[in-house]
Amino acid sequence: MSFNSTTAILSTFNIDPTEHYRSMSNGFAACHENPVSVGLHLVTSPLGMVGLCSLLYTYTKSSSMAISLTFLYLLSLLPAVPNGVFAGTAMLCAAVVFLTRTWKLDYKFALFLIALSYLLQDLAHLATGEKTYQASYSDGGHIDFNNPLFWLYSLVEHTYYLLPLCVHVAIPFVNNVVPANIAVILNAPIPDEMQRLHAFAWLLGPLVCCALGSYCVDSKNQFCFFPGTPFYHRVVQCSLLDESTQEREAEISNDTRPKPSVDHSKGPARHVSKSKDLDTIRAWAVAHNPPENQSSHWWYTDLQGEARKAFENVAYSTQVGCMFRELFSTKNYCVDVITGMNEIYISGPPRFDERANSDNVFYTRHVDGPFGLLPFVSVYRCIVGLDHNEKTTTHFPMAGVDKNAMNGDVLGFDFNREVHYITTDDSKAASSDKFRVVLKLHYCIYPRVLAPLGWLMYSFNVTYNMSFRALFLKTINPQSLYEHFLAWNVNLNTILFDRIETLLGQRNVLYLLFMLALWYVTGMYEIFFAFTSYVHYFRYISTYYVRKGIDFGSFKRDVLLFKSVALAQLFYPYFFPTTRPFEFDPISIAMIVSGYAVSVMATNAIGIDRTYFAAELGLVPHKWIDQFPYGYIPHPMIVSQVFALLGLYKAAHYRAEWPYVVPVHVLLYVTHMLQEHFDIYRRYPEDAKKAKLA
Repeated sequence: MSFNSTTAILSTFNIDPTEHYRSMSNGFAACHENPVSVGLHLVTSPLGMVGLCSLLYTYTKSSSMAISLTFLYLLSLLPAVPNGVFAGTAMLCAAVVFLTRTWKLDYKFALFLIALSYLLQDLAHLATGEKTYQASYSDGGHIDFNNPLFWLYSLVEHTYYLLPLCVHVAIPFVNNVVPANIAVILNAPIPDEMQRLHAFAWLLGPLVCCALGSYCVDSKNQFCFFPGTPFYHRVVQCSLLDESTQEREAEISNDTRPKPSVDHSKGPARHVSKSKDLDTIRAWAVAHNPPENQSSHWWYTDLQGEARKAFENVAYSTQVGCMFRELFSTKNYCVDVITGMNEIYISGPPRFDERANSDNVFYTRHVDGPFGLLPFVSVYRCIVGLDHNEKTTTHFPMAGVDKNAMNGDVLGFDFNREVHYITTDDSKAASSDKFRVVLKLHYCIYPRVLAPLGWLMYSFNVTYNMSFRALFLKTINPQSLYEHFLAWNVNLNTILFDRIETLLGQRNVLYLLFMLALWYVTGMYEIFFAFTSYVHYFRYISTYYVRKGIDFGSFKRDVLLFKSVALAQLFYPYFFPTTRPFEFDPISIAMIVSGYAVSVMATNAIGIDRTYFAAELGLVPHKWIDQFPYGYIPHPMIVSQVFALLGLYKAAHYRAEWPYVVPVHVLLYVTHMLQEHFDIYRRYPEDAKKAKLA
């Protein structure tokens, strides 16, 4: 238990957390015996906490910090309070966070709510004739100037435990209306398995932070807190030739140092075409006579005069600012330009016919940076086209975006998370400019409340990019055996990192590690089982409902990954039961084999993309399928898998060991089948307008 700060502090004073809380709660209960007073405290105390969280919200402009602190607060209560108090406190905390998010009070109203809460509590004591708990450690409820340190310590402790204390005095009234066995559970100490969560907070805290921060990485994905929620693609686009006016704020830090951005362009963004700036930069690059047989690079710091000024005009353009604000809200996120990574780049031809060289990286599926596990923050690379280019296409296979970056086009993507590559079509060489010249602009984007983490991401990426560029230049035309080894190593690691992101996903790895840690800490496999076996159903249902802006590649990857994990956890106990011997059941086996065989045939009939809603998401046209099993079995994909699951349930040994597993699977499958059958999904206003015009 010494790993956790709360227990460590209490142990310093030789205080047992449970006994200390019991002593405090007895004193609090003596001052709160009237049911009216108890009921009023269950209202007024949470209201005061809403005011406190609202003060935090006025600074952070986000409720994420309140949610994180609530999680840590509940974790700290584990060694002290019984089951009923912990459950009640958790519900009150959820209500506090919900009201904070809903009301969005400014600091004046937040302070007023705190003061009102305090006043109403005193009035409750005055009305019921009970003395206040504060009076027990102070001069009649006032500041005790004779023992100021003791008074301050007691007040902080009283405030810290206020919510669980309010629940504690309500528990006796609850015990009077619930069955006796429930009352026993409510008054029992928290199980040892839960206590271990507190002891291993040093491990679980960073893991849950990294796992959550790998999903909640922008404003669109702010509610993507686990892999069962829809994930929106993060590739953004705009044109620097745009001269329109937008109401969105276009805020980008105008200081190249890694510090919080400052609002300097409030109000509508009035775009000015950057055509002249793009021409100036391209002319500068072509004037340096780049070779045609390999790529060329110049850092932003190599530029001088008009070319440098033109580069800055592009990097800080309102078009790019508005583009980012479609994904990252001005209220919550800072956007800083990373000048130490910005460059001019001229593409070289594919050189796969030569021995290993670093130019091949661009034509291989790859992720640029290695810091995708750093939570909540992003570094974006923007490819800016400077010429007429029909020959070279940039592909983002996970997002389903393929784009030729023409003059003024901007393609923005996550430097550390987005898989991409380029291809060339020599048949279009005649209609394209001789050189493909692009700018590579970079931006560090981070929550305002996590500015230090953003600065860390900034520094890591600059250092990595400089080091990798030195390695890249050393292996662009390898000569020695050592240089060839380095080039081979660059290409091998590029492929390996792509395979991890494409087949598993960095954020899914973190999620699975967190669930494994929960299993290890608590010793309860059921936790890992519950939070990994049904993920794909929630992803099916939520994605089918949302439909728009979905990152289709990661959707397919995630549901296939978690469905595979679920199937492994279904079949292992079927063939290797732990409490009773395996019983061969031919009917069970036949149901399983025939069910999954029909499912495979259904997938083959409509294709893997249509299996995972490509038509519903608008990625491919709808198509009538009459190949078996379609036209013969209604909803054959789901019906066949439900049939196979019932085959598992048919086996007596499996049904005895895992009585609820298959029914939950079937329930979730049937829920999704009904969603498909009745076509339940979100209707968007713009779709209704298009339908009327059609």
